Amino acid sequence: MDHAFYVVQSPPEDPTISPDFTYKMSEAELVKFVRLRAANDALFTGKRNTSVIAWRAILKEMGIHRKMSTSQARKKWENLKKKYKEMKNPPPGITVNPTNWQWFSLMDDAMEGRLNDSEAMVSTMSLGEDSDYRPDRPRRRGRDAFRSDIELLVDGEDTGLSGDTGRELGSDRDDMEHERALLDSDRSALESERMVLEREKMVLDRERAGLERELAALDRDRASLEREKAAVERDRASVEHERAQLEKKRAEMDRERARLERDRAALERQRAGFGGGDIIDNQEAPEKAAEGEMELASVQRRQKFLDLFEKLIENF
Repeated sequence: MDHAFYVVQSPPEDPTISPDFTYKMSEAELVKFVRLRAANDALFTGKRNTSVIAWRAILKEMGIHRKMSTSQARKKWENLKKKYKEMKNPPPGITVNPTNWQWFSLMDDAMEGRLNDSEAMVSTMSLGEDSDYRPDRPRRRGRDAFRSDIELLVDGEDTGLSGDTGRELGSDRDDMEHERALLDSDRSALESERMVLEREKMVLDRERAGLERELAALDRDRASLEREKAAVERDRASVEHERAQLEKKRAEMDRERARLERDRAALERQRAGFGGGDIIDNQEAPEKAAEGEMELASVQRRQKFLDLFEKLIENF
């Protein structure tokens, strides 16, 4: 379809109501009607018969309860909302100027909640008899008018409401059935959403359990690393202590080597003295020579031991 040639046609305000039985509100009454509906939105809870009672209270507050039925009032409001939504959100490709509709600003305030405190709350305590809310209608040609009080039974419960004609009763019943169908649909949608949320919750619980297991494993690994780190620190301290002990022993060896060098030098000098012909007692000379040889051998052994021990320390 070529949208350039598509024109939005405004539907009649109440296309489902016969013009013979529809009360035409004045502009002032329509403004009052919208303001009262917005201010008393809390009365329309969706429960059984609450819509009928609330509309009766609003129509009585406006003084037109003998001119307009609750069904007509509800449909008038639905038509206003439908027109507002068409002007507010037109189909793609279509440009609509909302200001062309004189009630757009009023309905925009109502739908956005800016009229919630524009009027006082109506009372639903003393609404009078059902006959007070029967709009005056002309008699139909060829058929006598009839009025009788009947009880409208819905799901086996007495609602305490009576209608003036079969048309109005059927319309009210259709309204309640429609509201009930909407509630059932909403209940089904909520149940579906609840099931989806339950499944998502189960998935999240499983993921949470997996994360907790991973965290526990990480904690165990961290504890193991801490124990290994402590063991490494103890080993390092032990190595440092042993190194200090080896350094101390090396220093002692250096001192011992120096002392041995001195002893060897002394023995060498003593041996040289024996060979140089010093005057020594003939009996003492052999003993001293043997003693010198023994001390020299002991010094050499000690020197060799120190060399081996030093190599051992260096290899360590």
